[in-house]
Amino acid sequence: MQLHVQAQGLATVLRVRGEIDASNADLLARAIRRFVRLRGPLILDLSRVDYLGSAGLRVLLLVKDECELARLPYSVVGGVALRRLTRLVTGLGLPLVDSVTDALQLIRGAPRAG
Repeated sequence: MQLHVQAQGLATVLRVRGEIDASNADLLARAIRRFVRLRGPLILDLSRVDYLGSAGLRVLLLVKDECELARLPYSVVGGVALRRLTRLVTGLGLPLVDSVTDALQLIRGAPRAG
């Protein structure tokens, strides 16, 4: 797994590439938490994730809970691996979008955390 961070105007974009599984999910969760603590809008781009295991799904649900608790605007850009998983596991409540551009448009319309 590789994680790239990019400031994209209104939000921080965390681009993940590769596989998210039990061997690296905790590392990813810690990295994401650092950005949640900054309390700025967050976009998690999983469009280049090839494999998303159950440990990766737990990370996504943790991010969801922490961002919602902090009232932090966030979006998840889905990819093949996430779409495959969400066909099997429904009702996750993740704010899924098709692209970073779509996520930025949603964030522009979201109220700021306070």
